[in-house]
Amino acid sequence: LILLDSLLQEMKLKGIRFYAILAIQIIFLLILLRRLKASMEKLLRFGDYEESELFLPVPPEKDDSKEPKPRTIYVVTPTYTRPAQLGDLTRLANTLRLVPGVHWIVAEDRNHTTRVVSDLLSASTLRYTHLAASRPTELIGQMIGRGVFNRRISVDWIRTNADDDGVVYFADDDNSYDVRLFEEVRQTVRVSVFPVGLILKFGLSSPVVRKGKVVGFFDAFKKNRKFAVDMAGFAVSVKHLKSKPQATFPAKVSYLEDGFIRDLDVELKDLEPRAEMCTRVYVWHTKTDPRTAYADISNLEDGEDYTDTNIIQLHKNVEYR
Repeated sequence: LILLDSLLQEMKLKGIRFYAILAIQIIFLLILLRRLKASMEKLLRFGDYEESELFLPVPPEKDDSKEPKPRTIYVVTPTYTRPAQLGDLTRLANTLRLVPGVHWIVAEDRNHTTRVVSDLLSASTLRYTHLAASRPTELIGQMIGRGVFNRRISVDWIRTNADDDGVVYFADDDNSYDVRLFEEVRQTVRVSVFPVGLILKFGLSSPVVRKGKVVGFFDAFKKNRKFAVDMAGFAVSVKHLKSKPQATFPAKVSYLEDGFIRDLDVELKDLEPRAEMCTRVYVWHTKTDPRTAYADISNLEDGEDYTDTNIIQLHKNVEYR
């Protein structure tokens, strides 16, 4: 402003035209200097880059809603009250959290669901359904297969509620699973089969595959079993399961898998060998130590005073009821 005021005073004395042109030139020069200063600051901050490199357009965020959703795997886990139950279920929950598109169906072998299992399922962040079914009164005391009725109630729930495009897999809570198994399961068209590790005296249970087709089974117990597979060694599509309303688990010990697959009305040639044509093991029939004891509040009667400590509440939190 001082500069312009001085110019106006001079213009009055020496002529308006010349100094008006000079004022415009000075203003233009100031604008150029300002732009040069901004360019120098940018150069000092980012280095010697062209502006096109400094300000590349930001790519749009990936719209996951347009990605096809994976087929749902309905993972059926029968479970029963025992000291290792929560530990086994926690391990399985941690595995399933790594697998997309899982709906976990946990069915307890008792008349009603328990709070401790319900709390575990709520904390798992998985989609889940919590069921309970115990053996009928007339079968109490008889020798029948373990987990028959909680598996049956799970299959009934699937027939009523599951998406036809899904796949059913029976995952016992005391097994160990490689997450790659579930991607193999997801490819099931009708009934797929795969090896299981740590089974009986052979250490393995597996379909026998020749030229891409299942021709038999390698298993330590094949007596009169057409389908000598472990419970963890097969999967069935929901669509195929729903098409066979008579399919169920028999109560006969050691024949649950064979009876169920027979009811699915398939032959050996129809089975789909997975896990690299049954050359890889992605599931193991592990078991926790059966000598593990319950956390029982009666154990506190050892002469120590646990009043006003965490120990009493700790036992209540893991109490089975």
